[in-house]
Amino acid sequence: MDVPVTITLLFANTAIFIWARFIKEEYFYRFAEWPYEIVYEKKIYQALTSAFLHADWMHLLFNMFTLFSFGTVLERLFVTNFGQTAGSVYFLSIYLISLLSGSALTIIMNYKKPDYVAVGASGAVSGIVFSYILFFPMSTVGVFFIPMPAFLFAFLYVGVSAYGMKNKFGNIGHEAHLGGAIGGVISTFLLIENSVRFFLNHFS
Repeated sequence: MDVPVTITLLFANTAIFIWARFIKEEYFYRFAEWPYEIVYEKKIYQALTSAFLHADWMHLLFNMFTLFSFGTVLERLFVTNFGQTAGSVYFLSIYLISLLSGSALTIIMNYKKPDYVAVGASGAVSGIVFSYILFFPMSTVGVFFIPMPAFLFAFLYVGVSAYGMKNKFGNIGHEAHLGGAIGGVISTFLLIENSVRFFLNHFS
């Protein structure tokens, strides 16, 4: 198995979703991300645990399909260049940093709202997608069946996320998306040597 972290994350997210939604439903609310509780009741663990919960099957499937599509390519790239252990550790590190940065921005923007709650791996997955884009900016991605270069998708993604945060557009965690994307870019640049140069070379 050359992408063990991706496969493990797919299994973990799916298993925890089933457990929390159908077996221990009270845990869904206990381990979801409530920014108000994190700040005022010090339930810091929610910043991590909420990323393994999902609102429904569609939410889970969308995140897991995206993780599989981009994660397998990215982890395989790291394993090929750095070896199995180091490559998978780099991949997991980017996933977790993106997860936490997505949670952090969600907390910052919503900690004064007692009723605000968020769940999902979107922040972590966004970080993986943006890390992938740094290495494959000219690859083609489909957005609602419309093909476009990955780097263009990144600009649109950031724009939509920023707009959604400002205007509270849809029942979507735009803060987690944007925070995760930022975390994915920064962690990739910090962890993967010459990644900045590799990215810029695509445009020179």
